[in-house]
Parts: sequence; C-alpha cells; structure tokens
Amino acid sequence: MPKVTIYIPTYNYGKYIKQAIESVLRQSHDSWELIVIDDASMDETGAVLSTFEGHPKVRILVNQQNLGLTRNCNRAIELSCGEYIMRLDADDYLDENALLVLSNTLDRNPEVALVYPDYWTISENGEILRLERRSKVNDEIELMDVPAHGACSMIRKSCLLDLGGYNEDIRCQDGYDLWLRLIRKYPVSNVNLPLFYYRQHSGSLTTYTDRILRTRQRIKRDFVERQDMPPLKVLAVIPVRGAETANGLPLGMRRIAGKPLMDYTVQAALESKALDRIAVTSDNRQVLEHAASFPDVETVYRSPELARMHFPIEPTVLHVLNKLKENSGYVPDAVLLLYVNAPLRQARHIQKAIDTLQIFSCDSVISVREDDSFFYRRRKHGLEPLIRERRLRLEKEMLYAENGAIVLSKTETITQSKFVGSTVSHILMSREESFQIDSEFEFWLVEQILAARQMKE
Repeated sequence: MPKVTIYIPTYNYGKYIKQAIESVLRQSHDSWELIVIDDASMDETGAVLSTFEGHPKVRILVNQQNLGLTRNCNRAIELSCGEYIMRLDADDYLDENALLVLSNTLDRNPEVALVYPDYWTISENGEILRLERRSKVNDEIELMDVPAHGACSMIRKSCLLDLGGYNEDIRCQDGYDLWLRLIRKYPVSNVNLPLFYYRQHSGSLTTYTDRILRTRQRIKRDFVERQDMPPLKVLAVIPVRGAETANGLPLGMRRIAGKPLMDYTVQAALESKALDRIAVTSDNRQVLEHAASFPDVETVYRSPELARMHFPIEPTVLHVLNKLKENSGYVPDAVLLLYVNAPLRQARHIQKAIDTLQIFSCDSVISVREDDSFFYRRRKHGLEPLIRERRLRLEKEMLYAENGAIVLSKTETITQSKFVGSTVSHILMSREESFQIDSEFEFWLVEQILAARQMKE
C-alpha cells in the first residue's frame, strides 16, 4: 500500500497539468499513488492526461459534468489508499523532496494531524516572485488563526475521515473551513522549507480578494453556529470628538456623500445582528442629539478632558462601561470600538470580528490590511530594513497595518492604559475597505468610494 496519496483536481488547466504531474513522478520518496480528477475540462486537459494513461502509479478519472473542488476532494479521499493524503492544485507543482520531508515529519510525530511547508510564489509564466515563509508552530506562533495553504499540506487520512472530509457547500477557501475544524481536535506542525511552487494568475485581484474575504466570513459564522457557541454580549462604543473642523462642524457631523460621517458607522452597527448594545459617546451635545435620533442607540456624555486630541481612549471606554453599569447593571463580555473616520467598514466585518474572538478564544481582534512592501527605519548609518533576518532579495515577510475599522476586546482585558490584550487575532480587510479619514484628500477619496457604493445599491 502506498504511504501517500496525492490527488490533483483539474478544470481547464491543460496549460499547467503536465508540470504538476511530472513533479509527482520525480519525487525522491517512492511510496505514493497519484489520482488525477478531470472535472469536465473543455481545453487540452484530456489530451495531456492521455499521455500518462497506463502509468502503474497514476489513476486518471474524468467527470462528465463539473462537480466542483470540494466534491472532487471528497471523492479522492474515498478512493485513496495512502496513510497520508495531499492535494496538489493543477497549476502548482512540488519540489522533488516534498513527499519525503512531509511524510517523515508525520512519521516522527504521530500526534500531529497535518504538516505544511513554506513555498515559492511564482508568476503565471513560472518566474519566481518570492519565498513565502510561515512562522514556526509553537516556537514562533501559538495562536493558530492563519491557516495552512489549502493545497500541498499533508494530512493523515484517518483525521480527514474523522472530520467528515470537506464541506461541499463551500466553493472556495475549502482549506480554511477544514483548518478551523482540524485545529479544534488535533495538533498541527510545519517545516520551514519551501516545498512547492504556488502560481499566481493575472485577473481582477480586487474581485478575487473580496470573494475570499467574504467566504471566510461565512465559514466563521457557520463554524460558530455548528459548534453551538453561546453568543457574546458585545457593546459597541462609538467615540465622536466634539472639536470643530475647518468647516465649523465636528468631524462626525460633517456631511459626506449626502449624510453625516458618523451615520455610516452607526448604521453598520445597527445592521449587525451580533451587537448587544450600541453607545455613542461625545463631548458635543449636537453629536449626542443626532445619535439619539437613531433607534436603539444610547448616548453617553464624556467630558472635554476625555475628548482631548491624542488623549488615550481607554478612560473613555471605562467611563461608558461605568455609566451603563450604574444605570442598568449592564456588563458586556466584550467591547467593540468603532471610530467614525473609518466609514467603509460594514456589518459583516463586525460579525467576522466577533466570530473570530469566539473561535480562537483570544483577548482581542483588530482589523488590518496586508502590506508586503519592504519597510525601512532610520538608524545610525541611515536606512536599514525593518525585518533584519531577511536574507533573500525575493523573501518578504507579510506585515499587517491596522486600519482603525475594528478594535474588539474582552471587557476583562481593558484597563486605564490598555485596550488590546496580550493574545491578538485579526480580520483581514481589503485595501479598498481600509481607508481612514485623516486629511482632506482622504475625505475626498472616501466620499468618491461611498458615492459609488450608493449608486450600486
């Protein structure tokens, strides 16, 4: 019996499938089988696959109709004979030692259910773009809120079967759903060697990213519901500084795309079904009167002292918590800070953050955007890289920029000097959703985005 089953689901990837299959045939580890599932391709895939027919370790299956990725994954699991199983996407390919290294890791660590490697990102034409290095499990990272790559991770078949395989209702981000279910029951591990080549395609990156982020939000919501997690009592605090801007109004009352800026934040909070209560706090009576015109929004006056520019937000949050406790005995499980200068956040981001807090049992969740630029800081001899350990010009470590849209923390972690706790997870937002208004240019830019959004609606 083979030690490892590799399966390749393919749909119209005839341009790349030969390289993927040949990378399996060249493996230094020889105890494997390969299952290729052609999901009713309409390109040259069939002709390419016919050249491998008759190979003693390769099985080629052809679907008469397109079944989709997750159904094909489950079919491959049913047909597999290996103790370990790995999916290889048809447009990617393996390093010749991938099976040897990953299977040896599982052999040496019988408690581990899944092992994943670093990888090379390549262009559509196969040019190496960068090395993607993952933090070492347990040594460098303990909070497992960033999943392994959906493909080229090696999993014990017994664990896959125990989890019930893949969720066939999910059309993309299948690995994310499996990851959430798997880490709840089993340890995982990784190796810091690049053992496969991940191909990036051209196209609408914005549309693709938005699809991924929305799918992950649905996966988290479904996971919380399936696990029967009790709902958290979450208080949304919307602080609005009363100081007048150049046009004579507080920033929150300045009109943008037809209505006061603060309305976008209040409406996102009201649309969310995950919030227990919503409180607007300000030192400006006009702001509080406007907030009170919304149903189910409470107002809490704060002193000008608490609303000073650059004054910490923690005393304001504690002031609101104390007022609500005094007035109604209300004590929330968590507090969500919603700043009005981030009006592009939506109700789905709020839900995703609260689900993340529950799933990973962390202290805090913040919203971020990814940035893989090279960053430098000024030191004695001029500029030096922010990430000193980078040795390859192509190697970049992803950095995350806080975008100010979501800051969520368990109430017990909040003190006079600290809002964010020690274990911090995140939700990822796209660049298009991450603009903050800190200048006239950003005000103008966000206004164009909001106006365009309203036209679509």
